[in-house]
Amino acid sequence: MNAPTAPVSHPGHPRLHLPLHPSASWGVPAVLAVLFGGWVMFVDHNQGSSIPAAAVLGVVSAVVLGALCYALGRRTPGVMPEIRAMLYGAVLGCALGFLHSVSGGSVLRSAGIGLGSGLAMAAMSYYVFHVWKPRPPA
Repeated sequence: MNAPTAPVSHPGHPRLHLPLHPSASWGVPAVLAVLFGGWVMFVDHNQGSSIPAAAVLGVVSAVVLGALCYALGRRTPGVMPEIRAMLYGAVLGCALGFLHSVSGGSVLRSAGIGLGSGLAMAAMSYYVFHVWKPRPPA
């Protein structure tokens, strides 16, 4: 016969805590900024802008997005998860709405794409921040 066993308690989701490299605080925003700026430059040049004008728009948009992502990564870990999720959604929504407007879309459609993607990002961020937040030991 099997011996009685003590109940096993599972504290929740298994967590894998990987330490981030210190350069991740500026490396991830820099890579995102370069990719976004290149994308804006490519789309703007395909819409008929000259290469220098497209390059200026791409560099300016890369600097703005990189600064916003860096600020979000450095300043928001102590902020309430709801506000943090809204900020992440706002940055993504503005970036995608701007990118669609550069590609020649109407203002209303660009705003709709930005709003939809921003709301989706905010909902996903809210879920991630609440599910994976550290809980006090019981």
